[in-house]
Amino acid sequence: MVPRIEPLHPIQREALRRMSPAEKWSISLGLLEMATEARLAVLRQAHPDWTEDRFRSELAMERRRCSLEGEKVRR
Repeated sequence: MVPRIEPLHPIQREALRRMSPAEKWSISLGLLEMATEARLAVLRQAHPDWTEDRFRSELAMERRRCSLEGEKVRR
């Protein structure tokens, strides 16, 4: 299932238009970090016996799986 992407509000579009590529990149990295920490928190709650390496490995596998699924959708 492809997630529905909501259109940006005109104020959001204007704010993004005014940002430099570096600012947009910084925001993107911050969002990725926030999503990573949220997913790790869920994994830690569900699997308290796992090691930190296992959490990171599971997260990497999930990202690869999502990436591959995204490739299928784009084709």
